[in-house]
Amino acid sequence: MTRLYEDDAELYDIAFDWDISAEADWLVERLQATTVLEPGCGGGRMLEALADRGCQVVGIDRSPRMVEISRRRLGARGEVFEADMTHFDLGRTFDGAVCPINTLLHLSPAELGRHLHWTARHLERRARYLVQVGLVEAGQEPFAGSHWEASRGETSVKVDWVDEELDVVQGVSRQRSRIEVLAGPRAGEIVEEVHEMTAWTPATWAGAIEASPFELVATYDGGTSGEWPRVDATATGGLLWHELAL
Repeated sequence: MTRLYEDDAELYDIAFDWDISAEADWLVERLQATTVLEPGCGGGRMLEALADRGCQVVGIDRSPRMVEISRRRLGARGEVFEADMTHFDLGRTFDGAVCPINTLLHLSPAELGRHLHWTARHLERRARYLVQVGLVEAGQEPFAGSHWEASRGETSVKVDWVDEELDVVQGVSRQRSRIEVLAGPRAGEIVEEVHEMTAWTPATWAGAIEASPFELVATYDGGTSGEWPRVDATATGGLLWHELAL
């Protein structure tokens, strides 16, 4: 686990706390679920948004700091447990599940297989699992990256997240995150890390789903503000949502 998800979890939570209201509305419509599980829930912003829309939510994360932030954010509106998304047992099942912002890219292919196995065991028959996983083309060059600023209270940050290396053949993406604190108690600090992630093509992603208990029902493009049009399963892009079903 990297420093960004543990020691500096508060900065991560500020950096990734943009408005997800429209996305949460769309997810609730697609899920048609009363009880929702979020593996790798981080600071709980999606859990909070789903709870605000009437869902009974449960999240898991292996970072104690992220679990603490999620519990503080949710209060009595949901439950959050410290658990590894590649092997967990909550002793109950759910009507649906979500996993946004490319969280699953942090898993190796073998880890993804285990994750899908354990998630399936926690879902009711015909439940939907909506996952956001970007897919790349064969021969694709590294992404130019994303750059933005965010703030909460006295703290303001500048964020740069870029691909340093992309090897589609090996299925590896090496990405660098850099968070510079512009204002607040930690002004002047810079948190910079490299993240080893999996690069999936439409073909390798389809193969991983076929080897799991799930089937791929639909793919949606989340790259258009306020719209999630259905696209072909061979589509590529960094903001694709995949609807999986048992």
